[in-house]
Amino acid sequence: MEIPALFATYRDGGLKATNGIFTKVSAKSGDRFVDFKEASSDVFNPQTRSQVVVIDCDSLEQREFTGQVMKRLTIRGMDVWFMTCIRTVDDVFDAFNKDAEFVLAPYHFVRDRDEWEDIGDVSDSIIPTLFIQDGKVLTNTGRLEDVTYILDKLVSDGFYKNCILDLKSTIDDYDWSVIADEFPSTIPFIDSDKIPEGISTAIRPYLI
Repeated sequence: MEIPALFATYRDGGLKATNGIFTKVSAKSGDRFVDFKEASSDVFNPQTRSQVVVIDCDSLEQREFTGQVMKRLTIRGMDVWFMTCIRTVDDVFDAFNKDAEFVLAPYHFVRDRDEWEDIGDVSDSIIPTLFIQDGKVLTNTGRLEDVTYILDKLVSDGFYKNCILDLKSTIDDYDWSVIADEFPSTIPFIDSDKIPEGISTAIRPYLI
């Protein structure tokens, strides 16, 4: 199953979808903007209740939760997975709105390991999102760590569903097979037609 991802930003008095991109450490708006309701209707499937990922470009670019996108986010008939900037457990309470089923939180933005433990204690609807550089996970210190090492820590903190953002496909097939076997609830966020073997669900950017 593929889940489409829409980049969103608050601009000119309304919520817009944009041709956003991911940098090595974050996401940012592009140079094209369309009405968000129009874009979300393009990915709506009336035959089944499906999922959509909404990427909060404003909060991710500013590296703090702003609430501008979340406050205006309404999608009928779909389960929303909302990616935004989470630094502390307090941000978790701010980031959920009535339409969000899960919040995807970039791993390297959260303050430290203790904060991750606190977040796990208060919510089971957070999906840690690992930004990958050269096959490794970016951490809050800027260091790169082994993917399975970080996944082990997250699972021990109670995060069984995790997302791996590897748009440049730097994780090889063997490592994906290990991830699929040892961490079967992992969801790749990829920009490729090929979903890693053994993985049932993947997220892919939707182009406007």
